[in-house]
Amino acid sequence: MTMIRAALASTVTVGVLAGSALAAAAPAPAQVTVSSAPAAEAAPINAGKSPCRQQPDLTGRKPGQLLAKREVPVDPTMLTGARMFRVLYTTTGVDESKVQATCGLVILPTGKKKNQVVAWAHGTVGVHQSCQPSNDPSAFLNLGPITYGTGPDAVHGSPRDGILQGLVDQGRMITATDYYSGLGQSADHQQNYIAGVPAGAAVLDSVRTGIKLAKQVAGTDRSSWRLAIWGASQGGHSAMWAGQLARAYFQKTPLRNQPDIKQVGVVATVPASSFVATSTSPKSLVGRHLADLEMHRPLQYIGGLGVGAAGPILFSQVMTSWAKYAAAGDPPRNALFPGYPRGVRPQLDKVLTDTSAGGGATTAQSAVQFCVNEQGLVPLAQLTQRFLTDPAANAFFVQPVWGEPDQQGVWQGRLDRTCLNDSTAKGLQKWCRWLAYNMPGPEGVNPFNKIPRKADGSYAPVLIGQGMNDTLIYCQNPGTSVPAPGDCMARQLYDSLHTNKICRSTRIQLDLFAFTPQSPASHLSTTHQLADNGHAAYAGSPMDTFLKNAFAGNVRSGCSARVVNK
Repeated sequence: MTMIRAALASTVTVGVLAGSALAAAAPAPAQVTVSSAPAAEAAPINAGKSPCRQQPDLTGRKPGQLLAKREVPVDPTMLTGARMFRVLYTTTGVDESKVQATCGLVILPTGKKKNQVVAWAHGTVGVHQSCQPSNDPSAFLNLGPITYGTGPDAVHGSPRDGILQGLVDQGRMITATDYYSGLGQSADHQQNYIAGVPAGAAVLDSVRTGIKLAKQVAGTDRSSWRLAIWGASQGGHSAMWAGQLARAYFQKTPLRNQPDIKQVGVVATVPASSFVATSTSPKSLVGRHLADLEMHRPLQYIGGLGVGAAGPILFSQVMTSWAKYAAAGDPPRNALFPGYPRGVRPQLDKVLTDTSAGGGATTAQSAVQFCVNEQGLVPLAQLTQRFLTDPAANAFFVQPVWGEPDQQGVWQGRLDRTCLNDSTAKGLQKWCRWLAYNMPGPEGVNPFNKIPRKADGSYAPVLIGQGMNDTLIYCQNPGTSVPAPGDCMARQLYDSLHTNKICRSTRIQLDLFAFTPQSPASHLSTTHQLADNGHAAYAGSPMDTFLKNAFAGNVRSGCSARVVNK
């Protein structure tokens, strides 16, 4: 995080608008100019590493089949007692009958081995194969140490006390999907970003792949496995979808000699959720869903000033991915797991501006060439700063979606109101349909189960984590109380799951973190804060306690929302 801030800060110059009339009306806003210094090169499109260099022949293949593997070295200073493999496997595309090949990583314990799997779903890194975790397994291991914050209050845990080491020491296999990301194909193929069915399926198929791998290389042959799903941000969305699909997906897309895979619970940190209002949304939350709240937010604050437009950066990935995904045509009428609604093909020119070379559509197509990492964030900020600095003159979305300033001069998106308006143009209505279809949880408008379930059909426990200083998956509350639903996306997801029937049957837990000098409570810190026992170690943390109880079947039923560091 510090390196990202430094990279962005190096491109920023700051001035103050000093007109007397403006100053009389309101405090003079800061104007941020992002320099036009040479940008980082775009990602080498869809370049994977062996055995994920090219798209294999998928004739006759089914979802969840291990196609190839290669062992990769494990840095003993980062993880011990484990072997790691890069794997190539099949997963659901437009639907379960049209498979895609994707890559991922699998970590196998070499010591104690249980019939337990933790499936990790990563957050936003970019939409091409070259950006994905399997391309840099050593960097993936940085997920382990409990590390967050800056300055004298920063937490710097050791790998031996971290998450990955803790899971391995407990005898649990770890799988980590890349999701389908255009592996080995041209630039017009990219990840199906924030698309619920293919994301959830990629997570679940990584588990079947890991189980097959464990049998091949370690002789681990179990008739039954227990599965916990864990993800953050984009991956929190994927984890929720995987949890919702798991029971039906494993039953209806079986592989030969597939062992029983029994889901025990879901951990979703800062999950992308509550995208847009639907006909069942409370009126009090219209305008308070993720798309409207994120649309005009900065990606980062440098010296108190916004740098990079978070909405355009993230929606570039959403909109270009969905437009390309839909180009494959309608899912078959008999599809069990259709990736999107039939007859609803969204088009970029219906939702993004393109009146000039700097319009929304051309910006989006340029933005998705870069990985969302330390090198890519500088050119992404350069591409999108104008949408943040002067939204009146530079619209990314068409109107009325782009919105307008409120009475305080703060710009606010109007996607909620656009989607609820029956007279909205059909081209925009299609995007509204896709957003509603891909929302996780009971708010989603799709034909699937909306709540994670165990193999026996009962509800699975869910742990949701969110910091209350998150400007991306919006959650803003300056105090130490549980935030109102309109101020926190995780609270909205929790409320949608909080019914008497569910709370009597399972555990739905919302763990929030207040912003303090010791607690960044940010989008990037929450995953490690949820896994911190207070001493920069995983053992005994809220996440560890939840997973231990879930695997043991000892989770107490009930629903609760709390601020952990109150």
